[in-house]
Amino acid sequence: MRVPWYVKKYAARCGALVVAAGLETAAAPLAAQCAVRMPDRIEVRDSLLVNAAWLAAHLRDPDLVVLQIGMGQDPGGYDAGHVPGARWASSDGFIDDRAPGTELPSPGRIAAALGALGVGNGSRVVLYGEPWMLGRVFLALDYVGHGNRTAVLDGGLPAWRAAGHPVSTVRARPVRATYLPHSRADLVVDAAWVNAHRGDASVRLLDARSAAEFTGASHQERLPRSGHIPGARLLDWATTFTDPAAAEHDRSVPLKAPAQLQALLDAADARPGQTLVTYCTVGLRASHLYFVLRYLGYAPRIYDGSMSDWSARPDLPIATDNPRGSR
Repeated sequence: MRVPWYVKKYAARCGALVVAAGLETAAAPLAAQCAVRMPDRIEVRDSLLVNAAWLAAHLRDPDLVVLQIGMGQDPGGYDAGHVPGARWASSDGFIDDRAPGTELPSPGRIAAALGALGVGNGSRVVLYGEPWMLGRVFLALDYVGHGNRTAVLDGGLPAWRAAGHPVSTVRARPVRATYLPHSRADLVVDAAWVNAHRGDASVRLLDARSAAEFTGASHQERLPRSGHIPGARLLDWATTFTDPAAAEHDRSVPLKAPAQLQALLDAADARPGQTLVTYCTVGLRASHLYFVLRYLGYAPRIYDGSMSDWSARPDLPIATDNPRGSR
């Protein structure tokens, strides 16, 4: 599959929780899992973010699948050392740059990619790897109904090594599985939906880009028009990490503590009871913010077309005012 220029460009630029319990099961009825609604209060979903101690304790669980996420088809970093038993997974299988207004592949294509990696409907999945791509893969799994059985390894491979756990250079050979998707198409909204709801007080648009991109001062995104969607609030994706600069340069670092993450949302005027919709340039940073919101107990949506779609529509407005809620 052809990797679009903006994925190449942004990939180039580009306290942990102790979780004693296992990953959340998918025992709730499908309708309850798929309902998009905002909670009255926030309950952190610890099962979506696990640390090295948890992974070490569960590494031999028969239903556990660990995926190291990378970009392109070169698993060089994986071959140099990975979590024992982890399988290499290219983000290409979870991105489709030919789909209009979104880059999510069809549920069938996502299911095929998961099956090839040995992921079945009963698998518990732990992701680690490139920060710019992890959220993207989580979103794809959530899109086919597997988000509640998927977690991100907080701090990635560096945290695993720092905890004194061994790495392996042996390539895992997954046994193909069958994955039956349960599509959650309501997670993704398009430009028409955003335009119809951007003045709605019950909807909060969250822009995951930098302040310079938000105001239009930076033109390195190569968009037809610079700025942001009117009414959106800035919540730079990198500020959700303990080391924002490292995350920007695609180095794995832990997320900030839940209270700090919630403070970022408060500053962006994002509240329980609102429908939170993330966007960025092409959906990568917005996917990370989507994951953070899911982890914090929200039920977000994503405008996957993001500014690459919005700015190309001359009938839609663009704003360049200073960001609110930036820190």
